[in-house]
Amino acid sequence: MRLITSLLTSLPYFNPIPLAGGLVWLGFAGLLGLALYNWRGYQTTWNRRNTGIFLALLVASIPASLFLGLKFFASPLPGLPAEPPGSTLMLLSALPWTLAGGWFGSLAAAALGIFSGLLRGFWDTHSVFTVLELGLTAGLFAVFVRQKYRTPFFRLLRQPVAAALSLIPLHVLVFILSALFAAPAASVTERLDYAISNAGMVALAFGGEMLLAGLTAQIAAAAFPARWGEIGSLQPSPAERSIETRFLSGAGTVILILLVTLLLGDWFLAGRAARDLLEKRLASVAQVGSQSVPLFLEAGQNLVSQIASDPRLSEDAGGLSDLLGERMRSIPYFNQLILFDAASNAVIASYPPEFSPQPTAPEQTGTTIALQGVPYQMYSIPPGESGHARIAFLAVLPGGGRVLIARTDLQTNPYMRSLADSLNSLQDLNGSGMLVDEQGIILYHSQASQVMTSYTGGRPTQPGFYQETAPNGTRQLVYHQPISGAPWSIALTVPAQETQKIAIDIALPISVMIILLGLFALVTLRLSLRTVTGSLQSLAAEAKHIAAGKLDRPLQTEGADEVGELRRAFEQMRVSLQGRLDELNRLLVAGQGVASTLQLDEALGAVLKAVVESGASAARIVLVREMMPGLVEIPIRYASGPEKDLYAHLDQQILDLTERQERLVMAVLSRTRGLDLDPSLPHPESLSAIALRHENRYFGVLWAAYKKQKIFNEADLRFLTTLASQAALAVANIRLFLAVDASRRQLETILNSTPDPVLVTDASNRLILANPAASQLFNLIIRRGERQDLQRVTQIKPLYDLLQEASDEKRTAEIKMPDGKIFLATASAMTAEGRTVGRVCILRDISQLKEIDTLKSEFVSTVSHDLRSPLTLMRGYATMLEMAGELNEQQKSYARMIVQGVENMAKLVNNLLDLGRIDFGVGLQVESIPVLDIIERVTGGLQMATRSKNIALSVEIPRDMPHAVEADQALLHQAVYNLVENAIKYTPEGGEVTIKLLTAPDTLTFSIKDSGIGIQPEDMKRLFEKFYRGTHREALAQRGTGLGLAIVKSIAERHRGRVWAESELGKGSTFFLQIPLTQPKEKNPSTPAAGI
Repeated sequence: MRLITSLLTSLPYFNPIPLAGGLVWLGFAGLLGLALYNWRGYQTTWNRRNTGIFLALLVASIPASLFLGLKFFASPLPGLPAEPPGSTLMLLSALPWTLAGGWFGSLAAAALGIFSGLLRGFWDTHSVFTVLELGLTAGLFAVFVRQKYRTPFFRLLRQPVAAALSLIPLHVLVFILSALFAAPAASVTERLDYAISNAGMVALAFGGEMLLAGLTAQIAAAAFPARWGEIGSLQPSPAERSIETRFLSGAGTVILILLVTLLLGDWFLAGRAARDLLEKRLASVAQVGSQSVPLFLEAGQNLVSQIASDPRLSEDAGGLSDLLGERMRSIPYFNQLILFDAASNAVIASYPPEFSPQPTAPEQTGTTIALQGVPYQMYSIPPGESGHARIAFLAVLPGGGRVLIARTDLQTNPYMRSLADSLNSLQDLNGSGMLVDEQGIILYHSQASQVMTSYTGGRPTQPGFYQETAPNGTRQLVYHQPISGAPWSIALTVPAQETQKIAIDIALPISVMIILLGLFALVTLRLSLRTVTGSLQSLAAEAKHIAAGKLDRPLQTEGADEVGELRRAFEQMRVSLQGRLDELNRLLVAGQGVASTLQLDEALGAVLKAVVESGASAARIVLVREMMPGLVEIPIRYASGPEKDLYAHLDQQILDLTERQERLVMAVLSRTRGLDLDPSLPHPESLSAIALRHENRYFGVLWAAYKKQKIFNEADLRFLTTLASQAALAVANIRLFLAVDASRRQLETILNSTPDPVLVTDASNRLILANPAASQLFNLIIRRGERQDLQRVTQIKPLYDLLQEASDEKRTAEIKMPDGKIFLATASAMTAEGRTVGRVCILRDISQLKEIDTLKSEFVSTVSHDLRSPLTLMRGYATMLEMAGELNEQQKSYARMIVQGVENMAKLVNNLLDLGRIDFGVGLQVESIPVLDIIERVTGGLQMATRSKNIALSVEIPRDMPHAVEADQALLHQAVYNLVENAIKYTPEGGEVTIKLLTAPDTLTFSIKDSGIGIQPEDMKRLFEKFYRGTHREALAQRGTGLGLAIVKSIAERHRGRVWAESELGKGSTFFLQIPLTQPKEKNPSTPAAGI
């Protein structure tokens, strides 16, 4: 592995492909186009921003695909000794189209993938298949990360890292496919061998690219989850939608894994067996050849020694050439003999005479060595005219002056015939055998052109079987066998494709059988599942019919297997459901009949009709005679059915029995005890009766008679019980209706006869009832069931406000009519189940009472004015008695009692005058009054009272208290004074009284809290009435006029405020006086909105 900075250093070209490869490429392109068309739904909505990002990724694809990568070492293409394609890992090549797949979808990713494949194919792989392969890979990645299936497998596949790594098998498959068309000059087995041998390296290189791109895409998905994938709502996967698909996907995956495992195992074992066969054959050939070479060399040495030992060769006589020829012909081993004289450094004789007898360089070297004392030598010399390798044996003649050179041709030497046959026996495997000397020169080769060339392979010292790459780029298997006893070795080579051929011959039949068996298993499984799923689909269709209410279609229930059991269960369900629906329909009709009428005979008739339709020959309802005492007369017996009156004599007995027990079931009436049966009267075979009860009240009985014996199941009794409950409910409702109707008539008579107007509103403040007096007063007509808007009915605001009150307490108000009459309106809330459902308002004409009250007030005012002078004189003379002379204690006591009585009388007169001034509507003297002045005047005026009772009087003033308030100073002082004085009066010695100011944006509230005796709840409603004093014993012990709180209320209302109290008996009370911070500008308002 080495680092490369750029692919631009290599030549840009595409390897040509044959016609078959072109057709496959076109089919691949069509498949890619079809896939992208089907994947168009995964494309995101396109906009200008997406266009900019896409163009940026397109530009980034150029440096990412061509720069910065790693080069792995792999086997070259057969016949092309160049760097193999697919072994380059470009670190950033896949990053642009993986990001485009996650952000934009399959079309954008495929476009970038095709562009990147064009660059990589042109400068790296030189394969046109790379263009389509990267386009398909990019589109698949986009589909994987943008699919919306919810199963765990698809959730894992949506992760960019998992999606990227899952594309490696596809890349390897396309590489193998493209390798079959990469080198047209090589055989199919050579290309297949090349593809398989380099598949691991290609997977490693592509896996590295996918891992880096997947990790980057994973980070992008985490950083921009809203843009990545745009998953949306998940949906069921195909396996979830179909049982057949689910089972086939599961079982098919297992079968596919088994098939692939078997095929790979078969291929591996076949390849291993083929390699073992070749190794054994090559080893056998090498061993046979290695045994021939020592014999050849030994024979040559022996023969050259024998010839050299001939004394005639040492003579100078003529005929040496003939002698050499005679000796060579006697033993057919050597084909050339040369006698070399060292003294003259020349050839003395040679045979045969027609060849050039000049010694070769190795022979000359050998003669020199021989004369130095080495008697025997052997050299390989260049081939002669025949082109065959030759071996020269040298021997020194006795006397040491001459050297015999004996040459032999390895091709024609009889001792080498077996070796040649062994080395040539590999030609059927397209292999070759060679004999290599110690210098690495090929002495013999099955291809004559390679003789005397250098052997480029390895030469281990031990026999070995290994793999090498031939100079032409093909892989070959080599067996090297060193020859024992000689410096030579035998090298046998066979192309690695031969192992693939043998493996194919071994594995192909088994592989075809495995594939056929797998296909047969899948088809059989599919057909078997189709039978089951077809039955389930028919059951699903029947279930849809049942769900649609079509229960009149019986199911076929043949078959004894699980599906047949399921069909029978569905049929039972259909029958049961149909009966249940019929029963519910009868209940519905009966319920509608009960709900649609308030006539008892019609309501009960619907119930009886439902009982008869269920199979009863007679159905009867008997009511208790005292069911509705005092109301209208109604029948107590109701019947229906063909024999409705035949069994009427059993009514009373059944009525008495069901009053003691809820249910009466008699399947065989003649064998059942409990009924006194008259033999002279007809009787049913079976009967069932249910008591009519509602809210623990017994109304009667519903019973059904059957002329044939009937076995009652739980459904029958449940049906009859439901009808009985409807009948009881109808009886109870009609009884209540009759009671309410009678009460309504009574109430209507009372309302029509009362002279006071009466108005009734509902919870929505709409007028629903007005008696004749109210209709005449307001000139309106309210028909039964009609509801009129209250604001349109009355234009008198005080009355409208009174009826709009949300309080549950009784409210009163004086209403002045346009004709001058004054009515006292009293409104009370109507409640039902704890919530207000409307209000009732009664108006009483108090015009005469108001006149009398006015006369009373004038009289009281006149008398009060007239009493002031006498009371002043009486007080003055009473205080002057002591000045006239000394008084005894009794006289002093009488004088003090006179003064106290006069002071009480004067106080009462002042209160009456104040109340009269307020009631007569004397205008307020509104001015801006400092709040603290009011508090200081009140607390200062009551200091003596608090000291005398040892009461702690405190004031709490908030920080945000307004400085001043608009009010009548005298009246506001009087109101606060009365409340504080009242608190001091009813607080025992040592108690506490607290004055607290509460602020709001528009109002000011005076809170006077005491720790006194408290107020009883029944006194709270009348607390602010004139002359009213509490009923509590301790309250009655305090002297008072009962006008103080009435004056406070009148002052509060004159200032458009209000006063209220909260109290807990025995723990004290709190009075609240609330007035607005500002008063309206109009002066002298008319009579107050409400009065007592």
